[in-house]
Amino acid sequence: MLKKSLIAHPQYGNIEITRNPRARRIILRARPNLLCITLPTFATGKDLERALEMYGKKLLAQQDAIQPETIDVAYRIDTPQFAFELQPHNGDKFLIRYNGRHNTLLYPAATNLHSPERQAWIRNVIKMRLRSRAKEILPGRLQQLATQHGFAFSSVSLRDCHTRWGSCSSRGSINLSIYLVLLPDELIDYVLMHELCHTVEMNHSDRFWALLDKACQCDSRTLRQALKKHKCDIL
Repeated sequence: MLKKSLIAHPQYGNIEITRNPRARRIILRARPNLLCITLPTFATGKDLERALEMYGKKLLAQQDAIQPETIDVAYRIDTPQFAFELQPHNGDKFLIRYNGRHNTLLYPAATNLHSPERQAWIRNVIKMRLRSRAKEILPGRLQQLATQHGFAFSSVSLRDCHTRWGSCSSRGSINLSIYLVLLPDELIDYVLMHELCHTVEMNHSDRFWALLDKACQCDSRTLRQALKKHKCDIL
């Protein structure tokens, strides 16, 4: 089971730490105003400090170079399962309209959308709608694929995860990123099948890939390469 915590480091600022029992090494990533670090369960605080001593300055430089996309009237998300846009209106309140995959944020025409506070608020609105859409789609599709292919899982959780599309514990608990709904349908199914196969093979052995190839009815590595072209850290 993944365990997350947020710390304020005196030198490196906000750090999100994820304890992952499947991790075999320390993984460090830079995001705007945040460093994300995945630790194996056996890693100690001293291991974390050594990693920061070695790579912290490089991460901060990467962080400074990251400029999140400005979200304004020209901003669009348009994927098979999720669409989002902003439109000005003559009212004095923010309104969100949604119908299935379509989401429109209506904002007062005189609003300054570019302030850091407003940008952060809009991103939270998008995350809220992504989570809602993920709840509509992912658990049901996971159960459908499990039934179709003879798999069983104990539970499914949806997470605001920027580092991986999904994970599966040894107890058959599956975690899915809400950002999955931004993928093409075939890649959504690939990730779901990948995690379902981990309920049988908790590794990436030849047996795992053979099982996934059979379930996907194709060379699953082709889908894996296609997935690498997509990012789950758009916000």
